[in-house]
Amino acid sequence: MQLTKPSPAPPPGQIRTLRLAWLTLGGFLLIFLLLLGLAAAAGYHFYQTATDPHEARLVLRGEPEWLAWQPAGRSVFQGVNDGQALDEGDAVRAAAAAGYGQVASISLFDQSQLDLWARAELQIQQLRTTRWTNQLQTVMLEQRGGYVRYDLRSDQPYQNTDFQVQIGAASVEMYPGGSYSIDLRQPAREVQVLSAGPAPALVADIAVRSGSAIVVGSNGDQVVVSAGQRVAVDPVGQPGLPVPARWELVRDGGFSQYSELEYNNTTLEPNINTPASEFWKVYGTPTLTPEQRGFFRIAEICRPPDVDNRCLFNERRNAAWFYRAGNQTIGFATGIEQRLGENGSGIDISEYRTLTFSMWARVLKQALVDGGERGTECPVMVRIVGRRFSPADPDQERVICLYVDNGDGSLRTRSDDIIYVPVELAEWYHLEIDLRAEDWLPDFRYLRLVQIYANGHDYNALVADVSLVGAQR
Repeated sequence: MQLTKPSPAPPPGQIRTLRLAWLTLGGFLLIFLLLLGLAAAAGYHFYQTATDPHEARLVLRGEPEWLAWQPAGRSVFQGVNDGQALDEGDAVRAAAAAGYGQVASISLFDQSQLDLWARAELQIQQLRTTRWTNQLQTVMLEQRGGYVRYDLRSDQPYQNTDFQVQIGAASVEMYPGGSYSIDLRQPAREVQVLSAGPAPALVADIAVRSGSAIVVGSNGDQVVVSAGQRVAVDPVGQPGLPVPARWELVRDGGFSQYSELEYNNTTLEPNINTPASEFWKVYGTPTLTPEQRGFFRIAEICRPPDVDNRCLFNERRNAAWFYRAGNQTIGFATGIEQRLGENGSGIDISEYRTLTFSMWARVLKQALVDGGERGTECPVMVRIVGRRFSPADPDQERVICLYVDNGDGSLRTRSDDIIYVPVELAEWYHLEIDLRAEDWLPDFRYLRLVQIYANGHDYNALVADVSLVGAQR
């Protein structure tokens, strides 16, 4: 019988060497698998997020000289061509002297449209989509001035759409399918802003016709703006609260911002030592002796249509008072006028689908029967002056005559250029007109002047709560 001897155990040093070898091989395998996984993840991430830039197209709506183009990386603006391609980094600027309404449009690669008005300046920062997937669309713009309308395509083929407009220190996030507008302008008073950036101290007016937007302030505060709303952003980039998307175009319609003396001082030569109204200017015509002229005054009244004048103090308000007495026999117009817009330069009304003029009027005395012999001498008259399409167009006017009916419902004389409205003697009458109606200013793009006056021999009339409200819906 033969005995088998067991194999001798490997030396301890050899066992340690083998174990270390296996651990090393296992470690390298893990590292290889980890690197392989990271490479796969990076490749997948690249596949999902890699983006391609796109072009936009410029469409001219007016004269080519009204628009300028700044290529990416350049500091000089140059001329443009209709249908010109725009790339990331390019900027477009519309001249201040451009016509009313749209000066140009920018058509994006997804068929969204951006419309530029006079003084608008817009830079394209990003126009990108993911390269191989429908994961993301990114549109980043910077608006530097003027008025721009943004109409975004609704049926976007991308899962996520990031559409942002930078406005100074704030930004606006817009959603597909919506219609938005941003108006950047100088503040009413000069504001000094301490900022490291080059952004000008402008105020922004952001409106939403359809869809919704998020306004992100300079400190990160967010304000949601829904359809039919607007929000203002101050020069330091702080948004206010949303309000209805309506714009009051007449300033100081309640005649409360100045004293009677300051309104009448507008008849004098401008003088830094003579305080005067910035908005309403008093006038009288023709040139007559002081005894023959009419007078403009400020009257305290109760809220119309109250006529007893016995309301509480906190319910009282001011009215413009046109007064002439003395059994005059020569016609004289006493009135006030307001040149609309910043510095009286007029206002572009092409975006307002409704334009409502309203006021309260009360005739206490009317010496002439109806509108006088020519139909132009009424105790309360309103004259609105505008232009139809371009600055080269002549001024056109619409005139309203409020008169006390002589009893038979007819007028002795009518002027074809005047709309006549009969009112009751000593009663308040509320005049409200949609200037977009067919007989008024349905297609006008510009308003320049509003005049309210009394014309005739002797008269005594009051006007209160003058308003001209534009709305985009």
